[in-house]
Amino acid sequence: MGIKALKVSVDSQLVSNQMNGTFEARDPAMQKYLKLAEDMAKKFERFSITQVPRSMNKKADALSKLATSMFSHFTKDIWVEVLSQKSTDVVQEVAPIDEVDTWMSPIIMYLKHGTLPIDGVAARKIRMKAPSYTLRDGIMFKKSFTALLLRCVGPNEAETIIREVHEGTCGMHAGFRTVMGKIMRLGYFWQSMYRDTEEIIKAFASCQRHTP
Repeated sequence: MGIKALKVSVDSQLVSNQMNGTFEARDPAMQKYLKLAEDMAKKFERFSITQVPRSMNKKADALSKLATSMFSHFTKDIWVEVLSQKSTDVVQEVAPIDEVDTWMSPIIMYLKHGTLPIDGVAARKIRMKAPSYTLRDGIMFKKSFTALLLRCVGPNEAETIIREVHEGTCGMHAGFRTVMGKIMRLGYFWQSMYRDTEEIIKAFASCQRHTP
């Protein structure tokens, strides 16, 4: 079934006037957004924009002010995702490099082809672990207690994830238990994540100086 119609709600008439040709987009950033909107509109048989009054747009207004808000008075954690680039920026794709012979390899072989290691002890371990994993489009996922699937990663990708969560753009420089918890909430898993997270964070120079 194809998509036949699209209805977009915005809090300003500016986009609508630009899409209809009433106004001209002169700002370079606005021109990019206009081009993106026009390309998306071509995929639909009908396209319309509805202006939303400010009185009915309180949620979007509060969301727009979230980035500059202070959360020190809240008792619960508030997770905020900071986007480092605009949706109009062109991302250059890089060919991914797959890791070979990781901890996932024997489990994937068993799930795909039913192949087990020759060693009896190793084969028994794979049989016991396999029901906790599943394959989706060739990617292995770990079944969690919350019914969510955690994407399994190899050592190289795991180290990148740890460093990004701990010290990246949105890094919080927290303890390894907190970092590991956030990694799982982001949807990643590997068997040695507890040990790897602890070792990498303990070796971080700034944490060695400032941690109690």
